[in-house]
Amino acid sequence: ESLIAHEDDLLAYATKRLQTEIKDVRIFGTAAHKSGVLSFLVSDIHPYDLGIMLDKLGIALRTGHHCAEPLMRRLGIEGTVRASFALYNTTEEVDALVEGIEQVRRMF
Repeated sequence: ESLIAHEDDLLAYATKRLQTEIKDVRIFGTAAHKSGVLSFLVSDIHPYDLGIMLDKLGIALRTGHHCAEPLMRRLGIEGTVRASFALYNTTEEVDALVEGIEQVRRMF
């Protein structure tokens, strides 16, 4: 139960920070009870470009269809960027993600 609570707390923290601090962020999957993953897009930055740039900053994410290409087609998007949270992740890593996204936004 404590591991689930930790992941839920990180997901809530990351969701709030992205929604309130990242201009033009679009979050996918906002169900009340979901696993510790956060899929999103930022303005007109292609998900692969955002993922590559964040990777160069040492932030590990996944990009693409996430085995859901028909859904992505239906949503009219090419893919998403996805952060996953687990027991070993911290709020400091979420902070680094938000700061990294802002840094990439400035480049674009």
